Amino acid sequence: MKKLCALLAGMSSIIPMHALTVDELAQTLQSVGCYAAKVHYDVTLATMPNPVAYDMELESAPVSSGDTLAPCNYYIRWSLDVPDKSSTGFSAYYEGSHFRYRNGGVLQEYHQEWDASPFAPQGCVAKGVQMQAQFSDLLPQFIGQRIAAMTQDSSYVYELRTGVIRNGKESVQLKGVQRVAGYDGAEFDYIFEASTLMPVSIELENNPGQIGEQSITVKYETSVPAECRIDLDRLRDAEPDVFEKFRESTFSIENLPGRPLPRIVAPTTTGERYMHEAGESFAAPTIVVFMDAEVGSSKQLVDDVRNALACLPMQVDVVWAFLNHRVDDVESIVPNIFPGEHLLFNARSAARECGVGALTPILVFAGKDGKVCDVQVGYNHDMPAIVIKKASIAATQI
Repeated sequence: MKKLCALLAGMSSIIPMHALTVDELAQTLQSVGCYAAKVHYDVTLATMPNPVAYDMELESAPVSSGDTLAPCNYYIRWSLDVPDKSSTGFSAYYEGSHFRYRNGGVLQEYHQEWDASPFAPQGCVAKGVQMQAQFSDLLPQFIGQRIAAMTQDSSYVYELRTGVIRNGKESVQLKGVQRVAGYDGAEFDYIFEASTLMPVSIELENNPGQIGEQSITVKYETSVPAECRIDLDRLRDAEPDVFEKFRESTFSIENLPGRPLPRIVAPTTTGERYMHEAGESFAAPTIVVFMDAEVGSSKQLVDDVRNALACLPMQVDVVWAFLNHRVDDVESIVPNIFPGEHLLFNARSAARECGVGALTPILVFAGKDGKVCDVQVGYNHDMPAIVIKKASIAATQI
């Protein structure tokens, strides 16, 4: 690296060989469509005897037209194993929504529709949560964006070489330093596959020769994407436990009104199976109540809903959808089933379909046409009045 620095002193770049330019490399990386890779990531600090090793799976897909918040949609799963400790997590971005989770914590989610500021603090997209997510900078589209910025920054001194042989394969190498105030703040060495220009390995030295020196080695194993789809349904299918147990945001459930009620399938306490397919109509306006028997307000909620419906001049059915797995727990809250009611247990899958997370109760009001007209998140002491109002509106929905 020192020889390279001496060779490149005072120069901003070296003319690349075989007609490939740095701009072309950056453009190719930024325009990647569907992408998938397994990655091994080692980081070593000067104060640590052994590297910290991460293994991860990267997936990316093109953003929709007009999306300027990120260079791609992505889904990144990672794991870390160290003595007496292991950690896993993921981060994802798609169409103005960002999710991140680390085991043992809460599922954090951000939606531009609710609040755009986290995606561009002080108007700077580069500082947004979707751009600063852990390991997002390993995606080809992010690498291409960084290289493009590098060509406009005179603090970078670099060389692009083609025809390099690494592990017996022809490769392309981008190697250089970032020099600030006369000091080398970072050294980098990128290796790309010659035929596709996809990343093969990265070596980074941050603060070389300093107390805070940090060495990072990244190795890629590119694979064929199983599917080029990154959206909420894909994430919920891939991370069901996280979305069921650790999701506290009500964004998804509060966006149900106006849409068909999602599929609800769960066993009943009478040994049958309740099934309502998305888009199907109901015999009567219906309230689906997602509940947890361990929540203290559950018994009162049942009384409130029943008392409210007794005041209405029309029939309104109720689906008590408990997340609990034991029938005894469910029947301790609803010991008797009234006409027009269905009592379900182990309804976590149905809750996930509707976007219900750890927060209960959730009441979903649907008309006879099977479309959701309103929701109620959490218990409220004015619940009878709320149920009367929202159930009456559902009854007018044909």
